[in-house]
Amino acid sequence: MQRRAKDYSNPKSYLWTDLPDAHDILAAGEKRFFSRWQTKDRNILRRFIDEGYAVLPSAVSDSDVDRFQADLYAALADPNIEFPMTYWDDDGHHYDIARLEKLGYREAKVLDVHVRLNSSHNLIFAPKLLAFMKDIFREEPVAFQTLYFEHGSQQYAHQDTAFVYTEPPYHFVASWIALEDIEPNTGELFYYPRSHKMDDLLFGEGTKALRPGDPDGPAYSVNLEQFTGEHGYERARFLPKRTDAFFWASDLVHGGEQRTGEATRKSLVTHYCPRSATVPYAQEKTVKAQRLHCGGWVLAHY
Repeated sequence: MQRRAKDYSNPKSYLWTDLPDAHDILAAGEKRFFSRWQTKDRNILRRFIDEGYAVLPSAVSDSDVDRFQADLYAALADPNIEFPMTYWDDDGHHYDIARLEKLGYREAKVLDVHVRLNSSHNLIFAPKLLAFMKDIFREEPVAFQTLYFEHGSQQYAHQDTAFVYTEPPYHFVASWIALEDIEPNTGELFYYPRSHKMDDLLFGEGTKALRPGDPDGPAYSVNLEQFTGEHGYERARFLPKRTDAFFWASDLVHGGEQRTGEATRKSLVTHYCPRSATVPYAQEKTVKAQRLHCGGWVLAHY
């Protein structure tokens, strides 16, 4: 695994928040852009620039959480409805039909509910989230992947750019919406503030994409934790209240803490890109994004 300093010679390869002059762009505000900043608290944008994450308290409504959760459970209990999911067990990694009794499996996640449950739209495109993304993207956002977790993922440290692909490669962000109060030791989200500014880690093909069979794959998370330590980045944990939302930059190092019991950690993760970015699977499958009345767009692989 090789390291390479981020190359800012082509600014269009990055979101403006990733650029060295991001604070100047923020200060320029409406002089530079076609509209005013929609995120009312400018410190949220400053933190996203500097730290690689942003917390939006009470970002969605309780009633919308209740509606989504009820719709999801009803769908997973209906034998005539088939939602996709993935999980791990002693036999390896599985793609399967999502059912309630399978939500407790290791790293179990229900895929792409945003194109199956309309009630998810009020969460992933809630007004506070939509305003933040329009400021980050400077255009309308496309939700191109959602992951529902009943329990903590316990996923090792990683950067999304190793597994989530867009063109340009840094043109996406992720949100994590708490569907209940999150307690310690439930597999809560951990992250390393400022780690999105770290040098790029390149895999066997000389890219940031970790492909199946790459010889650097098995040691990836261990090396990543080592690199964050060398930079002095300290691990933080997200213990939100129900309806809080957390955004992270594409290259922020994060993962899921280990679970020590059976308590749930209900959450909805969404990956978004600007409308102008390209998602490779959309080209392969010739699928097109659909615009919702709220101003967000949806696209799905599964």
